[in-house]
Amino acid sequence: METLLHDVRYGLRQLLKHPVFTILAVISLALGIGANTAIFSLVNTVLLRPLPVKEPSRLVEVYGALHNGADFTLQSYLNYKDYRDRNDVFSGLFVYRIVVSSLSHNGSNERVWGFLASGNYFDVLGVKPMLGRGFLPEEDQTPGSHPVAVLSYPCWQKRFGADPAIVGRTILLNNHTFMVIGVAPRGFFGTEVAYAPEFWTPITMAKVIEPGSRWLDSRDSDNLFMIGRMKPGATRAQVKAAMDAITFQLGKEYPAENEGRGIMLSPPGLFIPSIRDASVTFAGVLMAIVGLVLLLACVNLANLQLARATGRRKEIAIRLAVGASRGRLVQQLITEGVLLSLAGGALGLLLAAGINKLVGGIKLPMDIALVFDLRLDWRVMLFALGLSILTGIVFSLLPALQSSKPALVPSLKDDAKLGGFRRSRLRNSLVIAQVSLSLVLLVCAGLIVRSLQAAQKMRPGFDTQNAVAISFDVGLQGYDETKGRAFQHQILERARAIPGVRSAALTSSLPLALNYNSSSVYLEGQPATSVSNLPLCIPTSVSPGFFDTMGIPFRGRDFAENEDKKESRVAVVDEIFATKFFPGQDPISKRFNFSGPKDPFWEIIGVAGNVKHNSLAETPQPGVFRPQFRDYDTVVTLVARAQGDPRSIIAALRKEFQEMDPTLPLYDIKTLTEHMKIPLFPARMAANVLGSFGVLALVLAAIGIYGVMSYVVAGRTREIGLRMALGAQLRHVRQLILGQGMILASIGLAVGLAIVFILARFLTSMLYGVSPTDPITFIAITFLLAAVALVACYIPARRAARVDPMVALREE
Repeated sequence: METLLHDVRYGLRQLLKHPVFTILAVISLALGIGANTAIFSLVNTVLLRPLPVKEPSRLVEVYGALHNGADFTLQSYLNYKDYRDRNDVFSGLFVYRIVVSSLSHNGSNERVWGFLASGNYFDVLGVKPMLGRGFLPEEDQTPGSHPVAVLSYPCWQKRFGADPAIVGRTILLNNHTFMVIGVAPRGFFGTEVAYAPEFWTPITMAKVIEPGSRWLDSRDSDNLFMIGRMKPGATRAQVKAAMDAITFQLGKEYPAENEGRGIMLSPPGLFIPSIRDASVTFAGVLMAIVGLVLLLACVNLANLQLARATGRRKEIAIRLAVGASRGRLVQQLITEGVLLSLAGGALGLLLAAGINKLVGGIKLPMDIALVFDLRLDWRVMLFALGLSILTGIVFSLLPALQSSKPALVPSLKDDAKLGGFRRSRLRNSLVIAQVSLSLVLLVCAGLIVRSLQAAQKMRPGFDTQNAVAISFDVGLQGYDETKGRAFQHQILERARAIPGVRSAALTSSLPLALNYNSSSVYLEGQPATSVSNLPLCIPTSVSPGFFDTMGIPFRGRDFAENEDKKESRVAVVDEIFATKFFPGQDPISKRFNFSGPKDPFWEIIGVAGNVKHNSLAETPQPGVFRPQFRDYDTVVTLVARAQGDPRSIIAALRKEFQEMDPTLPLYDIKTLTEHMKIPLFPARMAANVLGSFGVLALVLAAIGIYGVMSYVVAGRTREIGLRMALGAQLRHVRQLILGQGMILASIGLAVGLAIVFILARFLTSMLYGVSPTDPITFIAITFLLAAVALVACYIPARRAARVDPMVALREE
């Protein structure tokens, strides 16, 4: 310990004696460690941090499996009750559903997000409210009989002023009175890591929270998340076997809904398995990218240490001459490297905190209560500390080993030949690696940015110009079906009558609105099969005039205003549906349904152009459009196309809503151009992240090349002075230094191009309309990095040309 403390003190003195080197090294490491820490904090939040519940490792989410496990589905309430009552592997099994409601408070109505949950929700999770209580068993028995609610801690703080007497008070949800029975503990938001509900209410209150819903009594309404707590000693294999057996029994008892289904188990926390898989992939890509950034920073450190070692050759030679062992010198040099790395890690933590604050301030382009808790907890701190120490050791070791074996006699005489780039192959190799890594990061960033530009020009299948959308939910105000239908009809008529509105229509959801939904398709005349084996399509309900308003190509006939009854089984399909299910035929007048040969069929009356449903990069999926007013839905979106600037009609549309019901909350008021921010959000975020790391790589490359060339110039001062004394011109000196640096940079660019040409192919799934070998990106980035390298070499070369020959020749 005494030796270590001595090394630390000596190392600190050495670093303080060379502030330029120290600052360059600390900044390089701070950028690399800070970027890695920021990304790790995201990974920690999404994948590693345990849920704030009792024994989270024993929780497992249970999905239905379709098509031999190729697809998954949520669970119906009736299936849940059978699973709950028949299983012997869970100590508790609960379900919940994400919902939205209107909260009336202090004279205003606000749209808030929450959970419908089964009565055992809090008990199975082992969570006790900080105020009041959770649900009682009897509050989960009779539909509509127990209007009670538990508030989240932020809701209690923000909306009710942290009133300690809140328990027992009543609130209005959807204009219905609910009694507050408890307040959830601080930091508890349920089992979804990115979702922040404001309330929980019993699942038996579904028809109040979601007016018109009938899924409590429907076995084929798969819309509930189901989570169980495994009994002590139970394994996942045992759980799956037991639940598969129950599913097989349900398939025999209810073949129309359950035949051919299976079970899929997943850790809870990220909504659905596909989101978890995408998150793991995205996190892996990000960690690989920031790993490259850290590697680049560490190459900087190693290079700077090697360059600095040339100035310490006499010191090291004297130490060896008076008896110091090589191991002792290596220990001292590694200690200095770890000190640098720890300083960089401390600064990197501050940088990571700043990055997380910026990320936390990003407003997602969607109306949902998403939140990411990116705090720097003990896992993140430990990660940063471990990364700092490991970085300091690993990338100080090689320079330390090389520096600790100088040629003693020339070094003691100070006659060692200095600075020649051919005489330091390791340092030259590190410069080449530095430029190569920078080029890899910059080209990947450039491809993503070019992809974003291409995505912004992609046509989603509808016209985004001169149109606005306003979403509303009459169910939030407690409208019954008769009143709700009348409101929707009337607002559509009023919108069409506004001056400047060319056309208007209603739809159950806009394309690319992240409204994931699907239905099975059975074609008339095909062999009978279970629903779980049927192909899928994406259903949407639309009013007459929708295709014209959205600018979607159309042939056939549109829906009629009087097609609003259950008998009105007419549909419009898209081109993908037509070519997939009726190849080489005209689909108009063909018939299909969504379940099987025993149910009434729907007649196809028109064919619409293809639209992107869920993402711009999606595999084309069949789409079906049904009459909006045939099946009543409280949640609709009004789309209006203006004759000119779409924003000119927003105020008029708002006024019509206000006149009809001033208490109705409106949401997602936007132009269709703004609506495109939703599908472009992943591409934009990827471009921002990779673009930032690309800039970071550029800065690190510039710092590294500049630092190394500065030390080369310092080491060749006498040589340069001698050259100038013998008649060398200033331009010759500049060319000498520039040539040395640019030869290394050119080799690095060539190596980097070869590497990125191979690696860029792995970005294909993230690119829209851009080849992974896009020549514009490769050429532009290569010239950019070459220009930066030229500037980084020119500054030391310019300084070398100013060396006074007499001073240089007298230098000791």
